[in-house]
Amino acid sequence: MREVQALLEGQEFGSGEDLDAKLAELTRGGQVRKMANAWKRDDPKWRAQELAYDALEADDPVEALRMVHEALKLDPDCTEAAHLMVSLVPMDLDSRIRLMRETVDKAERNLGESLIPETTGHFWSTLSTRPYMRAKRALAELLAEAGRLTDAIAVFEQLLELNPDDNLGTRFALLGLYLATNQPQRANSLIARFPDEERILGSVAWARVLERWLSGGPDDAEAQAALKKARQVNPFAERYISGAEPMPEEAPQYYQPGKESDAQMCALELAPAWERNPEFRKWLRGRSLTPL
Repeated sequence: MREVQALLEGQEFGSGEDLDAKLAELTRGGQVRKMANAWKRDDPKWRAQELAYDALEADDPVEALRMVHEALKLDPDCTEAAHLMVSLVPMDLDSRIRLMRETVDKAERNLGESLIPETTGHFWSTLSTRPYMRAKRALAELLAEAGRLTDAIAVFEQLLELNPDDNLGTRFALLGLYLATNQPQRANSLIARFPDEERILGSVAWARVLERWLSGGPDDAEAQAALKKARQVNPFAERYISGAEPMPEEAPQYYQPGKESDAQMCALELAPAWERNPEFRKWLRGRSLTPL
C-alpha cells in the first residue's frame, strides 16, 4: 500500500474507473516495489523506512541492528527505526521504557498537532501513523512487563480510541490487564465490543470465565456455564491457565482458533490475568476434567 501510494503521488484521476485502471497497471507484473524504490531513491525518509521494514523481518539481530543504524543516519526521525533500536539494544527495563516513551512522544510531535484529532477513529487507515502505533503498543507492553499495569492500561486504551477496529490486536492484552487489576466490568465492556470473538477465540472465551468468576464468585452459575463454553471453544488452554503446564516460552507465529496454537496465544496474551488470580487457578484445577 505504501509503495502504491508513493507511485500515485501528485496524480489526479477523473473517476474511480481511472484510478482502478492505474492501480491495475501498476500492480501488473509484480514490480511495484522496484518501481517505488526507483521513484523514491533520492528520498532519505523513504529509504530509511524501507531499511526499517527490512530490519523488522531480519532473522539475525545483528544485521537488523546494522540496518536500523543506517536508517537513523538517513532519517533521525524514523519512528520505526528508533522503536527497533530501543527493542534490540541490551539495556535494563526502566531505560527501555524511558527511551520507548521518548520515541512515542517524538513520533507524536512529528505527526503534527492536527493529524491525531482529525484521524482519531480511523487512525490505522493513514499509513504514516502505523510506525507510531507500533511504538506505542511496544511502550504499553513494556509498562505491563514492569508491573505498571495502570500505566499500560492507559496506553492500550489510547490505542483503541485512535483505532477502534484494533488492527494491532491490542484488545487481548488490554483484556488481560483489566482482569489482572480486578476490573471485570471493563473486561465485559471490551468483550462486548467484539461479540463474535467469544465463540471462536480461546483468549476471549477463557477471559469470559475469569470475568464471570470475578463478578460472581466461585459458586456463580454463570462462571460455571462460561467454563463449559470455554472448554468447547478451546480445550487445550486450560492446562496453561490452571498451572498444570508451564506457560509457553514464546507465542506461535500463526494460530488457528480451537487448536494448540490458539491455546498458547490465550495463555500468553492474558498471562497477567492468570498470574494475578491464583485463587481462580486453584478453582479451575478443582474442576478439571482430568487428573492434573
